[in-house]
Amino acid sequence: MHRGPFRTGVLALGCAAGLTALTACGGASPAADTPPSTVTSYVTVTETVPATTTSRTTSVPATTTTNTAAPSTTSPVATPSTTTSAAPAVPVVTSVTVLTERSGLGHLIGPDMYEATSWGKAGVIFRWRALTADGELWKETCQVVSTVTGPGGYVHNDRSAACSGRMRANELVLGTPGVYTVTTEVVGPEGLSTAVGTKTFEIFPDSTP
Repeated sequence: MHRGPFRTGVLALGCAAGLTALTACGGASPAADTPPSTVTSYVTVTETVPATTTSRTTSVPATTTTNTAAPSTTSPVATPSTTTSAAPAVPVVTSVTVLTERSGLGHLIGPDMYEATSWGKAGVIFRWRALTADGELWKETCQVVSTVTGPGGYVHNDRSAACSGRMRANELVLGTPGVYTVTTEVVGPEGLSTAVGTKTFEIFPDSTP
């Protein structure tokens, strides 16, 4: 094909006007003179923006009000300890036991039975025992009155402070046969108790032929 001056001038004007002609303006020529396809690629960029949540957590400490009592400025008053000693218990006389026994004259011929000698006499003494819940009381803190009565109007009196003791006379010298009675009254310590005991005994005449 003949390329004349006219075609050349047209191409020059196209390049000057800003037309794109890769083949005429010195660009690379596609194969078989096929004009290039203009491909416009659109890239969609999706930007995921996370939602911004602003959370403010404020911790407010709990207010605890403690009522604290002011310390006492008053010194404690010491209370003196009072110890009361219990008074010793006063013995209580609950009973009185009376006993008899042979003295220098006569013979013992049975329980509380006495035989006069050839002189016609028998010697007898008596004792008493004041008893409490704790046993026999031997203190001299009692008031004791003993009376012996017998045949023929016989009377013998005896007094003592011994809660348990014996008659003060050496012996009862008895010559009249018969039954005699000893009555002993014991008033306990401080006069808080009284008890009475009795005992009978018998005098027999001399049986010697």
